[in-house]
Amino acid sequence: MGHAHRYRDCPEAQLVAICDNDPAWLGHCQAALQVPLTFTDYRALLKCPEVDAVSICLPTHLHAQATIAALRAGKHVLCEKPMATNAKDAQAMAAAAKAARKVLMISQNQRFTPEAQYLKHRLQRGDLGDLYFVRTGWRRPMGMFPSPTAQRATGAFSRNWFNRRATGGGVLRDLGSHMLDLSLWFLDFPKVSEVLSANYAIFTPEHSAAHGQKGDAEDLAVGMVRFANGASLQLEVSFGTFVESEVVFLELYGTRGGASLRNGLKFFGASKEAYTTTIPQRFTGRVETPQAHFVHSVQKRTQPLVTPDQGVAVIRLLDALYSSGTLERKHLRPPRPSRGTRLEK
Repeated sequence: MGHAHRYRDCPEAQLVAICDNDPAWLGHCQAALQVPLTFTDYRALLKCPEVDAVSICLPTHLHAQATIAALRAGKHVLCEKPMATNAKDAQAMAAAAKAARKVLMISQNQRFTPEAQYLKHRLQRGDLGDLYFVRTGWRRPMGMFPSPTAQRATGAFSRNWFNRRATGGGVLRDLGSHMLDLSLWFLDFPKVSEVLSANYAIFTPEHSAAHGQKGDAEDLAVGMVRFANGASLQLEVSFGTFVESEVVFLELYGTRGGASLRNGLKFFGASKEAYTTTIPQRFTGRVETPQAHFVHSVQKRTQPLVTPDQGVAVIRLLDALYSSGTLERKHLRPPRPSRGTRLEK
């Protein structure tokens, strides 16, 4: 519903159709949104001539097939993050967009905040110098796990795909893709040379089982990334751990200054007299929603802020983090020595 409401708020777009395989929920959404056309099969929607562009808001393991089908049908696509469950599928999506000459954008919404946009502007201006280290994470305390089931106006439905590896679930793909994309964007997407990670499924199996579901995806992931240009990145994401409260953070270390995104934006620098901390109070410029930006990219035939190649880069890094880190269960054994995952040059 979030995508639909944002299209409704965009004057240049007209919401003409929605698709869901639950007829009861589909009818509820049609009445709430006042949308003329509904479909229970997205392939039927893609044959609709009134539709120029679509949002793909499906479980991650379905992103590739739905996106490629839409592009081949001549539709522009805004696909929810993460782009796909593996780099092979992500690359196929990018290739389909190029062949169809249609816009494909990944909805990495963390880039679409005033703080992130302003920080990117300051980085492009060279205010922080060369970035050599990024520390980022999204930690959630106990009690904030993705619910295997949820209630909506037409009754209960399963959301357990968030907790299953086969459907693209897990905290690394969910929260991790947000923070990796934002970090890589600030770093200008340098080439990855080496990755070391550890992933843990400590609480997910029991959490899902308590709701009559099966879950096997990681609920904590930590990683270290080295780039070919000498910079490095440290990541920590969790669906639920014994910490005090939820925290989302990103810290940048540069040769001329630093910055922190944590409950606001701060810059750290130095004058001749002292070290300084600056907290911006206002951000100039209008920040669009991902949906409005996508619409405008289609209409103006411009490259979207989040390109297919950038989406592929995030998925390649996720693949490496999963490959490096074996999934540890509740009953932990001493870890085997690891030299990390080295990517081919």
